[in-house]
Amino acid sequence: MAVTLTLALTSLGRSQPLSPFSEFQSMSIADLATLQVKLTYMGSQNAGIASIVFTAPGNIVNVALFTPFHRPDQAYFNDEFSPQTFAASPQDLKALIDSVGALSDVADGHVDPGGTVSFTLLNTAGGTTRAFESIVNRTNGRLLFGRMLAALQNNPEAVRSLRSFGCAVGMLPATPPTDVTAQATIVGSGLRADRKHPTQFVGKVRVTNTSGTTISAPMVLVILLDTDATLLGADGTTCAVTPIGHPFINLLTSGTLASGTTIERVLRFANPSGSKLNATFRLYAGAGAP
Repeated sequence: MAVTLTLALTSLGRSQPLSPFSEFQSMSIADLATLQVKLTYMGSQNAGIASIVFTAPGNIVNVALFTPFHRPDQAYFNDEFSPQTFAASPQDLKALIDSVGALSDVADGHVDPGGTVSFTLLNTAGGTTRAFESIVNRTNGRLLFGRMLAALQNNPEAVRSLRSFGCAVGMLPATPPTDVTAQATIVGSGLRADRKHPTQFVGKVRVTNTSGTTISAPMVLVILLDTDATLLGADGTTCAVTPIGHPFINLLTSGTLASGTTIERVLRFANPSGSKLNATFRLYAGAGAP
């Protein structure tokens, strides 16, 4: 399967010409209501990685519009899967374009040596379809994902989708946050079966800063489970810290946690087997994605 995917290249014919990034930088907020942004993995793989396509609320995702702009000899096979989608406001799309525009090696629209992720903008505003594409390698990809995550940081669905995709293709920013577990006490309590939802368990976790110093946001709590239960409503899964693949929640996105103060959150788990839940926790704070 992996070999078939890797060899499924676009036709050798000429594609429609791409537009410079500057055309998208000059688009108005109204124009951006029809903008689509697509991320496609083009490297070798053992299974398909669905592309991400996002656009403004009310606009319809249409992956087929990108096809005429495919570069010859590039592998867009992952566009054949149903894409991951989410909505982002025209203002957030403008912020993303402005932020990415500062990355000259992305905004140049080139194919990086060893590039494996296609970053494409497409808009039909004014009745003319325009597209920009840059195919980035891991170095520029990490910068790109860092900019996108920052621009869309107030959109939880966008952050989850971008983090999941970025982790799968090895392009999340490389600097992890700091493990501050030793600076706090973390206590889970009251875990019980939910009478209204028999296969779910609900409980609380309290995180108290016992370090004598302030802990600055962002602050995330990683939940380690030794059963097949699933944390519901997780903000993501670990990728840059070990062990990877465990769910986390955002405890604090701005401000600080002063010494002696506590944050409390309700945790809900899907636990179809009904087995005893044993959870341990790790606390991370500061810049970087867990």
